[in-house]
Amino acid sequence: MPLHLKESEIIERAALLPAFPTVVNEILETLDDENAAMGALINLVERDPVITARVLSIANAAVMAGRTQRDLRDMQVAVSLIGLSKLREIVLAVSLAKFSRESGMGSHFWEHSIAVGVAAQELSRIGHCSRDFALVCGLLHDIGQLWMARCHPLEFQMVRMSMEQAPDLDILDAEIWHFGLDHCTIGRLLATAWHLPASVISAIQHHHDAHPPADKLIAVTHLGEAVVNALNIERHNHASVRHVSATACDVLGIDWRDDFNFLFGRIEARSRNLTRIFS
Repeated sequence: MPLHLKESEIIERAALLPAFPTVVNEILETLDDENAAMGALINLVERDPVITARVLSIANAAVMAGRTQRDLRDMQVAVSLIGLSKLREIVLAVSLAKFSRESGMGSHFWEHSIAVGVAAQELSRIGHCSRDFALVCGLLHDIGQLWMARCHPLEFQMVRMSMEQAPDLDILDAEIWHFGLDHCTIGRLLATAWHLPASVISAIQHHHDAHPPADKLIAVTHLGEAVVNALNIERHNHASVRHVSATACDVLGIDWRDDFNFLFGRIEARSRNLTRIFS
């Protein structure tokens, strides 16, 4: 029998999920102050041995690429080598990958999230908006599905079966039939409960809209998922955006008649690389 969930139930049952990584909010809060961000990020990294190991590994790879024989162990030097932007990317990706795994989602969920995060980042270059916010929006855009799978796994599988039996069925319609709410609405409620910035909440809520609000972060998230679907970067996702919003294109100044082969190549290459690094 289909569920008829209320919004209050979403928040109550969110306790079944692992604790949302506070490092995400801590990073977003420091974006406007590069000097504060450096010291704060290094402190965050050094508190987590997994992230520390990943940062040092990538920094050492950069050293080896320069043909310098050196076992790098100093975090300050490591950050100076890989850069602040790359450091934020590592911290965000590792933290959210861990959150996804602890929530019980398969690797396909994380592969798709990384691909959309990368696509949103690359599109943010065109739209001149924050790369870090774009990455977070892409990584978290389908967070409502994670709640569905953890809290109501049977209904979650029924949605998947419905999509397989009727390939033209829209994912949101299937979810509303089985849950009473779609993953965009559930994602908005979770992101609000986690005190994420309003811009990130809006991107999560509206990334499937045919006519989304005219906002750059919504646009890069919406188009990022559409591009990932078109490039067929990962083949397990049923929640792909099946249309391209004209509003989103206008907001970013994108005309698809232009040559985007270089952009698509970067998205595909970076997605596969990050998936390999953070898996």
